[in-house]
Amino acid sequence: MEASHLCIRSEAYPFLSGKPSTTVDVSRYSYGLTYLPSENWAEMMEFWHCHKPHDHEQQDPESLASKGYGANHAISAQQGTGFVDLTSFLFSESDCRGLKYSSSTMDARFDLSSLALSDDDTKKFLHIFCQKCATEVGLYNIAASSVTLFKWQISCQTNTPDPKPSSPECLAATLLATISRSGSSKSIVTPHILGPVKTDSVVTDQNLHLWVLNPNVVYTASSKHGCRTAMKILYKHIDSAEGDKLITSMTSDVQEITLPKAAIEAAEESLLSSSQLLPAQERIFKEWNVGLLGRWEPAS
Repeated sequence: MEASHLCIRSEAYPFLSGKPSTTVDVSRYSYGLTYLPSENWAEMMEFWHCHKPHDHEQQDPESLASKGYGANHAISAQQGTGFVDLTSFLFSESDCRGLKYSSSTMDARFDLSSLALSDDDTKKFLHIFCQKCATEVGLYNIAASSVTLFKWQISCQTNTPDPKPSSPECLAATLLATISRSGSSKSIVTPHILGPVKTDSVVTDQNLHLWVLNPNVVYTASSKHGCRTAMKILYKHIDSAEGDKLITSMTSDVQEITLPKAAIEAAEESLLSSSQLLPAQERIFKEWNVGLLGRWEPAS
């Protein structure tokens, strides 16, 4: 299964939050979904702009920012059109109903993002909760002015009865896409940073360092029904400072993946529990732990 299959079949609304009979409506009018570009789209545009096959002697005075793919630009949702990627849906706030916005927790929630921002204007993201069941279903990207709904927190009506992906399965799909895009099998999973980082904090954050050994493992187990497809992964925890050095180093082949903290914890639990499926002598390799990360599969 290609990683992109996670988003091919999601073409309907309304969306349901984590608890039954709770609906998050996305627009009451005709609506269309399209795919987000690859994560490295800006890099490719910059490469093309700097290496045009013609006009070598002419210097274009326009900056990358003025062309719409500079560092200060972001993809934002359009009213009436949603975007789909491997792990989430992207919508305009005006198209969404049944959501609550908060800069902290569900206790301080607002019907509009602008009200939540006035409560705390230092944030980069806002929490998004379901209005009825209080489940956290996504983030509001302040820079892009867009609502992001996580695929593992919602369900949507589709033409085929496929199961919704779990957060570990979304991480597996992201790892596959990262390998395909960069050729690197090593990634560091970091949590979303909602606001400014406190430099005086005594708590050292831990990031999840992953190294994909085999992206396509098919196995059976007495505790699971039928054949399963997974990725065999080496994993360990590293300090955020060490992770930042690996990510920013010019000689490092490590890629960064950003997910909500709860999704990272779910992936850790999945990797830890999956180690019981491996022979005892194969559960540790040097300073690394060994586990399996399940991949999403369509309904047969």
